[in-house]
Amino acid sequence: MKFVLNSYNSLLHRHDLIAKKSYASNPGINVVKEDVAKHFNKPVDCVVVQAVRGGFGSSEFIIEARVYDSADKLQFVEPKPKVKKAEAGK
Repeated sequence: MKFVLNSYNSLLHRHDLIAKKSYASNPGINVVKEDVAKHFNKPVDCVVVQAVRGGFGSSEFIIEARVYDSADKLQFVEPKPKVKKAEAGK
């Protein structure tokens, strides 16, 4: 994994990163999450992958992710998923 940007945000207790890595095919978010977590020695639930982008015909992918210090910090900072009105009434 080659980092283009790796900065630590001390206010939000996280690493903001943009990295490049080669894969044989489109890896998907779960595979990228595991690779980033292994690289930073953090659990998978502390990683948020924003985007995995690849060029046509290229095996190199650009990864945008955030790695939090703990799962509690992630729950505090990241937005919660919205609940539909029909599900909220149940």
